[in-house]
Amino acid sequence: MRALFKSGLLISFFLYSIASFACDVPESKAYHSISTKGGTIGFDLVPIESEASGDGSSSQKGIDVSYIDCVSKAKRLVGQLPYLADTGQVRAAFFVDIEGSSESELFVIHSVGIHSDTGVKYSGEYYSVHVYKKSEDGYSRDERISKYFGEGGDILNDDYQGLLYAFPYKDQLSVINKLATPAFSKWNEGVPVQLTINKKAKIYSSPVFDDVTRMYLIAGDKVQQEAVEAGWLSVMFKTPKGKEIRGWILCGDADGC
Repeated sequence: MRALFKSGLLISFFLYSIASFACDVPESKAYHSISTKGGTIGFDLVPIESEASGDGSSSQKGIDVSYIDCVSKAKRLVGQLPYLADTGQVRAAFFVDIEGSSESELFVIHSVGIHSDTGVKYSGEYYSVHVYKKSEDGYSRDERISKYFGEGGDILNDDYQGLLYAFPYKDQLSVINKLATPAFSKWNEGVPVQLTINKKAKIYSSPVFDDVTRMYLIAGDKVQQEAVEAGWLSVMFKTPKGKEIRGWILCGDADGC
C-alpha cells in the first residue's frame, strides 16, 4: 500500500507538471507557469515596496505567486515569497494530492543565498517551503502543512568540518517522499505518535541550535510527539516519577520520525 500511495503521488506530480496551459496568459518571469483546474499559477518579479521609486521601478525584486482564472481572467495574489536581502529563486512548484484534502495542494520551494553574518554557520542557501490550498477565490496558505516542512538551511559545526544540521526539504522529491511516509500520515490525521530515542539526544527549548538546554534523552527512551517543524520534533518525555519534560529534538534522534 505504501508503494502504491507513493506511486500515486509521483503520478499526480507528473500530471500537474506538464506544461499544457489552458489559459492564454503571459509567461511567468520568475518560474514557469503551471496549470491547475480552471486556471494557471504564475510567478512574477515585483518591486519591493519600500524600495520602489516614484515611477514604480526598483532594483530589488520580490516574487509574487498568483492565480489567474481562465474564465474571468482575474488575477489573484496567492502569496509573496520571502525577500531576504535578495530575490532568491523558486526551486520547485508542483501540485500533490494529500489524503484528507478535497483538492490538490500547491507546494512552492524557495531559496535565497545568505549574504550576511546571521550568527549561524550556514552553508549554502536558505530554503522555505510554502503550501497553498484551494479556496473560493483562488488559493490560500495552508499554515499547518507549511509549518510542518518549514524553513532553514544547512548548518556547519563550530569547526566548519561537518554538518550539524541539513535542511531536509530542498526539492520536490524530498517533499513527495516525506508525504508518502507513515510518519506524515499519522501527523496529518492527528494520530498520537510515540517514538523511541535511538541515541543520546540533546533537548532544545525551541527548534534552534542556540536554544540547547542541559537536558538530554538516551537511547530507548519513549517520547510523545507533539509537533513537527522542518526536521525537528517537539516531544514530551515522562520520567519514571511521572514528571513531564517538554522540548525539541532532531528528527534523526528518534526512530519512526
